[in-house]
Amino acid sequence: MRALLLAIVMAVPTAASALSCRPYNAIAAFNDAADSDDAYVVAHGTLRFDESKLPKVDWDHQEDVKPDNFLTGRIDGQALTRAGFTAQFVRDIDINVMCAGPWCAGLSNGSDYLVYLKKMGDGYLLETNPCGGFAFPDPDDETLSKVTACLRGERCDPELPWR
Repeated sequence: MRALLLAIVMAVPTAASALSCRPYNAIAAFNDAADSDDAYVVAHGTLRFDESKLPKVDWDHQEDVKPDNFLTGRIDGQALTRAGFTAQFVRDIDINVMCAGPWCAGLSNGSDYLVYLKKMGDGYLLETNPCGGFAFPDPDDETLSKVTACLRGERCDPELPWR
């Protein structure tokens, strides 16, 4: 009887089979952007986009979820300079809301974000994924100061156990 119960429990999907993400923060993202061959702009401001364009998961047809979901948006804020977030930055941007199976990135229209925008020709691309990506909601002053210190070449340790 125990063997049958164990077989049933193992066959039923549980939270244990959910997506597992490594710890990641805005400082680790800075390091990843700095190490990339791509050019990035770091900005802090209000992100606006049409939330109805975000991917919706049909749990009965999870296989239909696209891995890349592009939409347009706008960031209204300041770009990072050596003096901090001091350069006005108001731009239309492209956003890629990535999904890994049924798990998709989440963004909130009208919210405050720290973003790392990949320079793409004349435009910018914000890439998000189910584990966060390059969008960090409601950054505190300490985080913004640490990111500024990174740009200045000061200590830039994400203080995560896996780094």
